[in-house]
Amino acid sequence: MTGSADRTRTAMLFAGGCSFLLGVALLLWPGRDESVLATLFGISLILSTLVQAYLAFMARIAFPLRVLVLVSAALTGILAGLVFEGGTIELLALWIGIGWSVRGIVHALVAAWDDSVDDGWAHEVCGLATTAIGLAVIAITFQTVTGLATMAGAGLVVIGVMELLAGGLWRAALQAARGSATEEQVPPARAATEL
Repeated sequence: MTGSADRTRTAMLFAGGCSFLLGVALLLWPGRDESVLATLFGISLILSTLVQAYLAFMARIAFPLRVLVLVSAALTGILAGLVFEGGTIELLALWIGIGWSVRGIVHALVAAWDDSVDDGWAHEVCGLATTAIGLAVIAITFQTVTGLATMAGAGLVVIGVMELLAGGLWRAALQAARGSATEEQVPPARAATEL
């Protein structure tokens, strides 16, 4: 595995772990209100901005795509600033949905064009699913903070799990399972001499 692939995998594992934890926090946070949502959504978008900027400099992609990823990172950063400022439930849903949609499109594009990414198909599926979740958040009309928090928390958990799997956790688990199965099938060594 090349250094570029290692960096991309590390970025995906970081992004997936953070998304998962933020999603769980959104689902379990007691007494959720708009300020809590804005803070957690803003953190999510800031992390997405950092991962996209990292990929723009570290992924092995053509220059025009690198510029597109940087523009996407800047747009996501602007959305994070808007989310931190707060707003109505509808605006929060719109900003987080746009942020996820942009993040998913960039993820799928980097996976399609970076030839050093292992299991590029998994990254493409993850990117397309993230885009779909973002579009769903934009399309749904939320009446309550609880509704938006539940949908967004579940979305972050799904995105996080998919990014962790695309980042290589499923491959590591599969290799560990194969390794333990192989160890169980190996017969004990026979004694060198018999009496």
